[in-house]
Amino acid sequence: MVKRGFRGLGLGLLAALWLWGCTGGGTPAVPADRTQAVSENRDGSTQAASENQNGSTQTAQEAQDSSTQAASENQNGNAQNGGPADRYGEIIDRSGDEGKLTVCFFDLEVGPDAKDKSGDAAVLISPDGKVMLLDAGHPDAGGIVVRTLKDMGIEKIDYLVASHPHIDHIGGVPEVLENFPVEKAYRSYLTYTTQTYQNYVEALETHEIDTESLKTGDSFSFGSQVQVEVLGPEEEIVYPDGFPENSTQFINDHSLVLKFTYGESTALFCGDLYRSAEREYLEKYGDKLQADLVKANHHGKDTSNSKKWIKTVHAKVVGAMGDEVGSMNVYNDYVKEGAEYHMTVNDGFIKIRMDDAGNYEVIDQKDSWMN
Repeated sequence: MVKRGFRGLGLGLLAALWLWGCTGGGTPAVPADRTQAVSENRDGSTQAASENQNGSTQTAQEAQDSSTQAASENQNGNAQNGGPADRYGEIIDRSGDEGKLTVCFFDLEVGPDAKDKSGDAAVLISPDGKVMLLDAGHPDAGGIVVRTLKDMGIEKIDYLVASHPHIDHIGGVPEVLENFPVEKAYRSYLTYTTQTYQNYVEALETHEIDTESLKTGDSFSFGSQVQVEVLGPEEEIVYPDGFPENSTQFINDHSLVLKFTYGESTALFCGDLYRSAEREYLEKYGDKLQADLVKANHHGKDTSNSKKWIKTVHAKVVGAMGDEVGSMNVYNDYVKEGAEYHMTVNDGFIKIRMDDAGNYEVIDQKDSWMN
């Protein structure tokens, strides 16, 4: 669903529309097949072939070159034929990205035996084409991240950022580094003791990635037109007694807090901040936290996203990544504040383009009752 400057509907109207769809008045959204985007098999054993217009058979290489276009046409055709819409082809199409700050929230999955959620991964593309991968999801989801980046035609990652060292944010990094050259990596000063964290550090070292730790007050340029301010955490980390036992909230509260500014347009990414840390940032920064595009903290759960936080950030668009709707109260609070709220669990991949004048466009992979 493509939207330009659309403001969120009231919860009552959304609920009525959803019930209408469920009773036969409309077509309920059903999950799209994420594997529909065509990627080359790793062992190269399966080759695509399609018949050309004069009845001859294309070579496998020709079929591979046209695979993304075919996938897009098939997905658009689903909607025309009455099936569920699937705009994956539009999500990966970068032809309209030039001159825009583009953000894509990834719709991730994990295997049935995974003990952790799929997590966060987002790719940001600067107006001049620089690429930032902000988190890379669970190890099981690394393949989705790699495949999607390749489908987008990305060949190099300029900035690899880890918001915090939980498995559902850094687990996919080693697989990403096996598939893409990375110019620079950013992380906080927080360290961890898990095997996942060790795998992440070793992957950075093995691939000789220039890595820098960020702290409050730092800033860096994302391309030539976007400035990134680091609002937290501090360089000095005071670890609690018994760390890392019972440290989930502590680690989440030490997520990187990054504000992106492109002309008059802004975006805010805060990892998995809990309400306790939100209060501290509200006291320290106040209205400086306001942003047009906001990633919902901690997958949109009510451990985070307090009403005061939501009112202060006053977002136009909110993106939440997760395996389930984190909290309907959080959703409702953002909508009441005037934001569009998009969740990967219902909307699939989500793409937002922002110009330098505060205008934006949202493309959802799937139609859902939320939007």
